[in-house]
Amino acid sequence: MKIVATMLVLVGCLLLILYATPRMLAFRGHREVADMTPEKAQKLFESVGGPNEVNREAQVLFGRFGTNDWKFLYPEDLKSTPAISSLYSICENYSGKNYSGTSITIYSSNGRRLEIKYGNHWSLKWFYIFDPSANAAINLPSTNWFQVTSNIFSSR
Repeated sequence: MKIVATMLVLVGCLLLILYATPRMLAFRGHREVADMTPEKAQKLFESVGGPNEVNREAQVLFGRFGTNDWKFLYPEDLKSTPAISSLYSICENYSGKNYSGTSITIYSSNGRRLEIKYGNHWSLKWFYIFDPSANAAINLPSTNWFQVTSNIFSSR
């Protein structure tokens, strides 16, 4: 009986290893999203129409969806804001097709802001576009950020 139980345990372990190995190997080689630099961020914002246009469109989104509640935005919500829509598309391509974590959200806590998250499951980056009309203090989550313009910040 001990031999049969031992054989069953060994076969079970072998099957578990055969099942888990390909899934573990799938995590190997996932690329880190390249760091965002101030120069890259400036070029990115200029390519979509400039920070002033992004701020104007952010005001449109804050006006349409409000600024007091959390709101997840979908690509169809960005049809009237071509610069932010282009920024979203560029970030989505920057993230890579597999495991893209690109999203746009309006947050009201820690300073009203439009948050563009991009990257992948292993390496996430953010742009924060704080409400330009609000005179609230800007609170960033860490020191790994840089300022693109007076109210736009990027994680590295």
